[in-house]
Amino acid sequence: MSTFASELSAPSTTFPIINAHRGAVYQAVENTLHAFSLAIEQGARSLELDVVRLKSGELVVFHGGGNHENPGEVSQLASHIMDRDTLSSSSDSTFLPFSSSTSSPESSSSYSSSSSTCSFPSTVPESDPLHFKASPPSHATYSEVVPNTLYIEEMTLEQVKRLKFSPTAPGIRSLLSISPPSLSSSSLLQHCETASIPLLTDVLDLCKSTDTHIALELKGTGIEHDCLTMVEESGMIHNVTFSSFHPNKTNLIRRMRCDMSIVKTAKIFDTPLPRDWIEQTRKLKCNEAHICFADSTSQAIELAHRNGIKVMAWFPHPINDSIWSKFTEDAALYAQVAKSGVDVMCVNKPDLLKEVLDGMTAPM
Repeated sequence: MSTFASELSAPSTTFPIINAHRGAVYQAVENTLHAFSLAIEQGARSLELDVVRLKSGELVVFHGGGNHENPGEVSQLASHIMDRDTLSSSSDSTFLPFSSSTSSPESSSSYSSSSSTCSFPSTVPESDPLHFKASPPSHATYSEVVPNTLYIEEMTLEQVKRLKFSPTAPGIRSLLSISPPSLSSSSLLQHCETASIPLLTDVLDLCKSTDTHIALELKGTGIEHDCLTMVEESGMIHNVTFSSFHPNKTNLIRRMRCDMSIVKTAKIFDTPLPRDWIEQTRKLKCNEAHICFADSTSQAIELAHRNGIKVMAWFPHPINDSIWSKFTEDAALYAQVAKSGVDVMCVNKPDLLKEVLDGMTAPM
């Protein structure tokens, strides 16, 4: 029986692998164990998820509101959150990085493979041509500028455990309003009552038990070393692709682990796709390019494949993305993108994509 890792490293097949963007988001709260389990049941062989670090040091899976520069705004999914005074006076705010036998990211380390040994720093030097200049300010700064905002990285694990998802929160309320008739909005409503933000270790355990690949987006600040170590110690290194919009993050992963056949990275590109996207991907020594579905033409995919680059077409979240004023995420769009030759499709409706692909492969 083939594993997902062998499927993804093999030459492109006729139809893409199904990746669930944050899980089955129309039927369960995004980036939760239930959303991921449901997506796997619906036919997803891969999951896209976002990782951040809490104030108390734990790595958790969460996206929430915000953007690429400043993700993790909590009120998008939780309508009632503690006030900032409670957070600042909390006694459990000590930063505790992930404990491991691996050397600390503050010190230089090395990794040996059959082909190379590479030393790596804890950060990408500013002299490096791939250094990302526009480092975002701290979340505390954003919270002072934008009133009544709270970011997940400002919270401890104990505080996160007390968070409650709510159907009246903007993100969930908007999703319920656009849910297709074929999907059960009641399941999302019910899940709000019991949903919780999972630890990365719990998601790794789920995916290991189901041979499910993870497209792990590095959202948090300074989490690259600990994410990599945790994935390696879980035995999931062959089933994870580390991705980011920011070249510094994937560049740091590659500096820590030089062997591209073992540790896979991906550069995420926003739309419109830049002219030099192939050059950027190769310069970063990424295995994959993750591009918006709107840019996933057969010509683009063919160009990537000629350069040995796998491509995942990602579909933005259904809420608050201007691209959905021009497109509808339906069966016709899925079929069009699937025919481009793309390797993986990261979608918000994995069950619908499964139906589309089954129909395309059914005997005439």
